[in-house]
Amino acid sequence: MVFEGQVRSRSSAVHQHAAAAPGESEIQRRNPQRVSMILNVTGWETLSAGSLNLAVNDSVIDELGTFKPKVEESAAGIVYPPPHEWIPTVRKAYWYYTATARVGEAKESVLVRRAEVPVRGVVELFAAVSLTDKFRLKPNDVVGVEVFASRRPNATSI
Repeated sequence: MVFEGQVRSRSSAVHQHAAAAPGESEIQRRNPQRVSMILNVTGWETLSAGSLNLAVNDSVIDELGTFKPKVEESAAGIVYPPPHEWIPTVRKAYWYYTATARVGEAKESVLVRRAEVPVRGVVELFAAVSLTDKFRLKPNDVVGVEVFASRRPNATSI
């Protein structure tokens, strides 16, 4: 699966009617088991703090859901600070897919994440290095992503 997305600020930062949910850097700090899981699955020695949000068509979210993730992280053990403790319950699980991100000729191994109950129009990229720094990204820059996964049994694209 290949798709493109535009660099966006945190998905939670757009909700101005309530206090913004914590960013992924904060969630990683509170949940070191997430960092360990990502490092174990990828074989990376380090994990860049946080994630890179890409705005994508909802069809990308739907199609990702038809692929078997490299790892499925139960949301049950994820800790969010008050008053955002409810977020993992709503998301149910987080699905991670191995992929390569590209900008021009530069590329980097990444994990693409979407939730079982996803935030529409947004995927997150995790990498061993800061993708923003490596690719010199600014808001609205386009990042190409190639996902390496097989379809789930009986999965149909929406």
